[in-house]
Amino acid sequence: MQSKLKSLNWRMVVVGLAVVFALNILLLHLLHLQIHQRAEAVVERVAKLPEELRTQSNIAAIAQQFKFEYVADDKPVPDEATRFSAAGISLNLVHQKPYQKHAYIILFFNILFVGLLVFVYRWWQVYQVRPKRFLSDEKLDIQHSSAMSAVDPKVADSSLFKVFLLIRWAAKLDANLDENSHFSVALHKHLPSSMKYSVKYLNSGALAVTFEKVAWGDVIELGKKLHEIMFRTIRAIRGDLSRKQIKVGGCFYQHEAEQANVYQLARAALEIANNNVWQHVHMMPLDKTHANAMQSNEDDFIRCIENRQFVLFFQPLFGFEQQDIIQNEVLLRVRHAQLGLIAAKQFIPQLHSKHNLEVLDKTIVTQAITILTKEPHKADVSINLHIENWLDIDFIHWLVAVIRDANQVKKLTFEVSADDYYKYHQQINVQQLFFTGVNVALTIDHVESPLMVNTIRENQLISAVKLGFGLVHKVQQSAQQQKTIKQIVYQAKRLNVAVYAVGVETQAELDCLKSLGVHGAQGYYFAELLQQLELVRY
Repeated sequence: MQSKLKSLNWRMVVVGLAVVFALNILLLHLLHLQIHQRAEAVVERVAKLPEELRTQSNIAAIAQQFKFEYVADDKPVPDEATRFSAAGISLNLVHQKPYQKHAYIILFFNILFVGLLVFVYRWWQVYQVRPKRFLSDEKLDIQHSSAMSAVDPKVADSSLFKVFLLIRWAAKLDANLDENSHFSVALHKHLPSSMKYSVKYLNSGALAVTFEKVAWGDVIELGKKLHEIMFRTIRAIRGDLSRKQIKVGGCFYQHEAEQANVYQLARAALEIANNNVWQHVHMMPLDKTHANAMQSNEDDFIRCIENRQFVLFFQPLFGFEQQDIIQNEVLLRVRHAQLGLIAAKQFIPQLHSKHNLEVLDKTIVTQAITILTKEPHKADVSINLHIENWLDIDFIHWLVAVIRDANQVKKLTFEVSADDYYKYHQQINVQQLFFTGVNVALTIDHVESPLMVNTIRENQLISAVKLGFGLVHKVQQSAQQQKTIKQIVYQAKRLNVAVYAVGVETQAELDCLKSLGVHGAQGYYFAELLQQLELVRY
């Protein structure tokens, strides 16, 4: 018996070593492919340059950004060089071997592989000596579960709904109040313990409550119940509160639905309740017909854009050192016939057509440049562009031409989210702006974690990063948020880029951000959004 166990153990060791060897071969192959992909990206980037800009210095600069060394055709080619071809041209590039450049990655994965194999081996040993269950116990479990399902109406009832509610109140509450925790406790006290629900306080100032498995007869009553609970809870804080100051909009549905559709329908129901003096609660169903109609809203939104049924708002960015407005961020609001004034971030996730995304960004850029042309003395303006357009070389060429024609525009700043930039920084055609001499800058937006320094350093146009709302909101109460911001400020100082904060709402947040070294901020603490016409008259 012992000899059999020893032979089995040796077999498992041999199999484990073979698995580790195969995984290492696969890992080296993937790292080798990564190097080749980056090299092809260099060749494609060079191919996109005009003929007059394909100098050895420019090609060497692009290759250096991707951690390669360029070898000209008239120079001897070293053994470490490889010739890469793409888009009709070929370049000799020197790069390190995968096991040299990524030795730390290979070491880490080998430790992980060995640890995983040891864990599997130990688990197998425990599994071999596990106690066996008696057949009678299994029968008892089956009978128990079937009995439970027979008496639980929620298991057998197929006419149950999911309910998503948005609750908004007009009264101003204490700035130190933690809305999410306070109202979660209040709902827990007043709702049955058998109900499954989740509570989240949104950045827009509304409370979102999601319920699971609500019977059809309880859907409408649930909205009224939530309105009464919220009224009594806020009334304990604000004695002058009236019921009409609290509005509830909800969406209920049975089948799986996209969260964006559910949110938009609940928001539309909330707007109906807001516009009604006597009706404080409004509930709307999301059936398949309505879901299809909301999906078709992509064309409706683009039609509003093309018909100029929108307005641009400008949110000022204040510099702490300058003590003045140093920039205005362009924010779009579309006037929709059924849904009212809709923010861009609410309908952009529904836009899937490349043509529609191009129409959207071209319209915003053209309108913003028109305003800047009328008011050339205004502060710089920052504009968010969709990642699909950053990857489109034709759109970048159009952008360069438009900015060159606007002679009175001194400088534009374009923003791209941190997640999109880190994911597509090698494919983004922003370098075309750099080599053509257009006076623009780039800002990394929605930064929630420490910077990826290497990917930012390789781009000469990046002038600033913006901290996301989740990192700024109530920063004075979170040591972890302060630690992350300190690290970002330190990294940005090494990169020689500015750090700005978004969504500042209180004096405490502002003082904390200043002490952490942030260079500027924007948010409702400083000013409300400025409409397009107000900015022109200013």
